[in-house]
Amino acid sequence: MTPTLSKRLAALEAARTAAPIRLTPEEREDAAQRYEATLYEDDPRSPEAQAYFSTATVHQVASDYDAMLRGAPAPWE
Repeated sequence: MTPTLSKRLAALEAARTAAPIRLTPEEREDAAQRYEATLYEDDPRSPEAQAYFSTATVHQVASDYDAMLRGAPAPWE
């Protein structure tokens, strides 16, 4: 990326404003319940997955994740 493009992107990101989200108490409670329901949805609980994550290095996890994005099976499967 060229320095000019980097500066322009940084300026655009700095100037970007996000509108605040205003929820009613009922909507806030509903959102909290939906969030809590998804907390452990993708959490691998198999013994193989736990063994993999407890022994793999960060570099190995990154490499395996990159391979998974290309269609390779998960290393613990």
